[in-house]
Parts: sequence; C-alpha cells; structure tokens
Amino acid sequence: MHEAALQSPDGRQVGGVSTAFRGHLQFAAWILTAVSLVIVGSKPLLDIPGPKVQYDTVDLGMVGSSVGALFMALALGLVALSVRRLPPGLAPALAALLLLGLLSVLDLLLLAPRDEFLQTFAATGLRDIFGSYVPPKKGIVTQAAQLAVGFAPVALFAVLLLKPEWFSVEWMRWVTLLVVGGAVVHCLIAWLQVAGVVPYTFFFKLPGGNIGRASGGYFHPASLGRLLIFAVFFLYAAGDRLRLRPVLRLGVLALLVATAVVSTHRVSLLCILMIMAALEARRLPAMGRWVRGLPLKVFVAGAVAVAAVLAVLLFRFGGFLWQRGAFLVKNVGSLDVTNKDFMRGRGEIWFHYADAWGDAPFGVWLTGLGYEPWNAHSDSIRVFVVWGILGLVLMGVVTVSLWRTTSRLITVEARWVLAVLYITTAVFALTQKPTSYSYYVWLFIFGHMLLLVFHPLAEPSAVAAQHSMRPRSTPGVQA
Repeated sequence: MHEAALQSPDGRQVGGVSTAFRGHLQFAAWILTAVSLVIVGSKPLLDIPGPKVQYDTVDLGMVGSSVGALFMALALGLVALSVRRLPPGLAPALAALLLLGLLSVLDLLLLAPRDEFLQTFAATGLRDIFGSYVPPKKGIVTQAAQLAVGFAPVALFAVLLLKPEWFSVEWMRWVTLLVVGGAVVHCLIAWLQVAGVVPYTFFFKLPGGNIGRASGGYFHPASLGRLLIFAVFFLYAAGDRLRLRPVLRLGVLALLVATAVVSTHRVSLLCILMIMAALEARRLPAMGRWVRGLPLKVFVAGAVAVAAVLAVLLFRFGGFLWQRGAFLVKNVGSLDVTNKDFMRGRGEIWFHYADAWGDAPFGVWLTGLGYEPWNAHSDSIRVFVVWGILGLVLMGVVTVSLWRTTSRLITVEARWVLAVLYITTAVFALTQKPTSYSYYVWLFIFGHMLLLVFHPLAEPSAVAAQHSMRPRSTPGVQA
C-alpha cells in the first residue's frame, strides 16, 4: 500500500531520481499518517496518567497531542509535495486557519499600544468562574498553540482526500474502536470514583459544602463529557461497520449515558440525548426485526438477565442516581438574564465583556485581543474576544469548508448524521468552548473522515479524482 512508483499510462516507470524521491516522500507520509491515526485513537488512554490539576501540564496526553499535530502537518506537506497539489475543497479552510494564526501574530505586535485597554482585565476580586489572571503575551501564545494543535486534523483530512486508499475501512474501524474503548475505560474510572475506590478530582461548590463530581481519568467532568459525546456519536455514525453485537453496543451506550448522568455535566448529557434521539429512530425498525427474530427462550432469558442487572444497579446506585438527577435539574443558577447568577455566573462574565467592549478601540473589535482574559464560557464569544470580527468570519469559513467538502462526498443518510454532529456542536458551544479543546476538534474532524470512509458516495478513486486539479489521464503516483 505504501510503496510508490511514478508510472506512465503503459506501466513504465518515468522520471528517474524524481520518481524514487516521490516514492520515498509518500512512504514517509504514509508512516506519519498511520501514526497520527493511532494517536487520535489512543489519546483518551494517554490522558489517564499524570497529575489531575486545573491547569495544563506537560504529560503524556499533551505530548501525544503535540506529536500527533506535527505528524499530521508533515504528512500533508509530504503528500502535497509528492502529488504537487492540495485538495481544492479544503483550501479555504487551510487558508483561513493560516490567517487566524497571522491574526495572533498581529495581536502580539499590538500589545504595547493596547496596554491601557488591557488593564481592564487585570481587575482582582472576581468570582472563580472568571478564571485566573492571564498575562497577555502568554495568553496569545497559548491560543495560537491551541489553534495549531487543535485544527491539525484538517491536514489529516486533506491527506484522506488526496490519498483515500490509505484510509481503509478496517483502519478507521480500529481507530474508532480505540476511541470508544478509551471512553469505556474513563467510564469505569468514573464509577470507581462513585464507589469511593478512586478519589474525586473535581468538586462543585455549594452553600452547604462541596460535592464530588465523577470525571473519569480527567480533572474536570467537562473533559469526560466531551469524550462521551463523541463515543456515542461514533457508535451511531459508524453503524454496522464496527461489527459490534447489538447487546454489546446497547450495553456500551447505557454505560456512556449513565456515566454522563453521574458526571452531572448538563450540556454534555443534553448533547448525548440529542444525538440518541436524532439517530436512534433510524435503528428502531431493524432493532424490532432483530428482537422478533430471537427464539422465545433466548428473549425471555435475556429480558430476565437485563431486569436482574437493572435491579442490582438500582439497589446499589438508585439513591445516588436520584440525587445526581435532582442536582442536574435544580442547580442551574438563575434563568434571569439580568441576574449575575444567570447560567451559574456566565451571564455576569458576558455582561462584563459587553461593558468592556463598549470602550474598546476599533482594532480590538476587528482583530480581537489574541487571547481570552476571562473564561468566556461560550465559543462564539471566545472566538470574537480572541480574533475579533475577522476571527468569526474566518472560523465560519473553516466550518463551511469542512461541511461542503464532506457533504458532497457522502450518502444522503450520512449527511443527516453530519448535520446532527454540527447541531450538537452548536448547542455544546453555547456554554462551552469546543474550538479551544484540542481533542474535541480532533474528534469533530475525525467524524467527517469516518463518514467519508464508512459511507462514501463514490469509490475512493472517485473521491481522489474530485479533489485533483489535473485530468484523470495524467500520470500520477500509484500507492
């Protein structure tokens, strides 16, 4: 698969040293691509070791993310050099990401002229939800790094469009199973936290004391929630390609949902339920036929076993689940947009940002600050604060480019699954910041790749042809 040779239409090798050089480039790119996919799949497991603290640390997960991002970029560079083109469909996204990086550089150069305005965000005595003080220079560098690492899979997606034969169904199946398996491991850790075997790492502050929140192998339940969202989505998006028995699949889904409940991360649970409601309906007829086809003895035995397991779980965890369910419903803060406790303090942050931008120079409106001085708790606000109006436009270009490129190459049913992914992300972004979470963006883009490989509208060769700027008869590298 990875041995490359440049051939003429009659099969003879042409180009001499250039041919061999291109073959070496593609072999190196294939290795980088394979390692990148392994890192994408194993990232949840890499996140488990290391200290569980609020701030970022150099641990195995961070190293894996950095190495994976570098390998993805190098893989695209080598493939583009060997075939001498980029996929036209993703060119706007790649250009927009480059321009976002340049905006970060510009904001770094404008720190001195904006010093007086930046003093607005040096206020002390703010609530914990605002986050700790962020030095502007450090903040800009951090945001730029998050952008580069988080959106690196766009390069991997481009490699898929140029060399679809490298991304076999079996390869993608194993990567998907790695992600889902990693989510299951985090779920088991979360339930060990519930059982008191593993200590909690995150606590919710309440007037009467603190309550521990299950977070799996992460520090914060939100990190666990993001992984659970995509584990559920992939189980539906991959369909029968994962070759999981229905009972096993339903068991994994039940575990993922139950873990989302005990984590008490509301928006993650909402997104999971949205995905299931939107996509489960398609499976009901097939599931009904499967159940009706079971022998009566098997059906009765299975029903008794399921009932017994549920009874044990309810006896052991029923009170706890009821308590967590009540917590999810009651502890939402105020729903009055004028109250500082709106959405548990998010309204106060948004009000402070609006007040500060009332005195902001035009350049800040246009290009942003380059960093996030207060935790925005909303992705659109974060992008605007960091990169300004231009940033919102450029991020829109990235989103539209990904959507158009993928939707044109997948089946009609898969387009609905893709739409569910976008709708879910939009809801998640209301109170979270998905574009700043590197692994969320990784899995978001991997979801596009998964749909393209598992549910293509055409054969891989046709996909490659649609993203070639040369006639199909032109000699090319055969991988």
